[in-house]
Amino acid sequence: MHASNRSSGPDECVRDWVIVPTADGSHTLVSADGQLTFHSRHGAITESRHVFIQTGLEFWLAMEQNCSKPLRVLEIGLGTGLNASLVLETWRDRLLALREEGDAVRGTGSWEWSYTAMEINPLDPILLGELNYGTHIIHGAWEEWLAGYRAVYGSLGVEGHGMDEGNLIRFESSSSHIVMKILPKEWMQAVEGSYEVIFYDAFGPSVQPELWGEQAVALLAERLAKGGVVVTYGAQGAFRRHLLHAGLLVERLPGPPGKREMLRALKG
Repeated sequence: MHASNRSSGPDECVRDWVIVPTADGSHTLVSADGQLTFHSRHGAITESRHVFIQTGLEFWLAMEQNCSKPLRVLEIGLGTGLNASLVLETWRDRLLALREEGDAVRGTGSWEWSYTAMEINPLDPILLGELNYGTHIIHGAWEEWLAGYRAVYGSLGVEGHGMDEGNLIRFESSSSHIVMKILPKEWMQAVEGSYEVIFYDAFGPSVQPELWGEQAVALLAERLAKGGVVVTYGAQGAFRRHLLHAGLLVERLPGPPGKREMLRALKG
């Protein structure tokens, strides 16, 4: 464990963050007062892969394997950028399979992806550069994502800079591309478009109660495309009831290590 540089937290105050190793060897960030944790101490990357990639992104890709429409992913709470880099890793992994297997996988879904993250307090890239995710994530996805993030950080509404919504990070191959956008906004503010996969990764209800209430969930349901899926590490009864009330089909699923359950909701 070691002290990192300072950054603002969800209540917009300045916090000292501490980098802490988790059970799978990957890092998480914990506030110096111990009140906030970005990822599970039972395994940061294990948690993110289980909840957001395997149970969310890959689940949707399996359901829609012959779908040719672009895939749009929305994340509520960019945080460390771990989930963003795992999306990039998944995209690169599928492109590698395409090159290796050729026509056998050429028809299995869209290769044009977009990822949008909403984050009211983007973390300093100097701090993120101290995290060890590059040793756990393949295809150089963490390093490439971090380089892109550094390039747009100055226009994310931090330290007096403007809040330009055109903060795009683009990754391309010969046959596909993925565009990533970071919006320095809260979820309660309007977001345009609809999304096939939504990662609901805000801090918990005790820290950001407004993001887990009925109004936020109603907006969530509006932005979820037909056939889309939303996943969250949370399993709170009130949040589940809000999802049901919004007309979504809700599943309780086994959670990552250290957590008994998580939620996945689908829009029929």
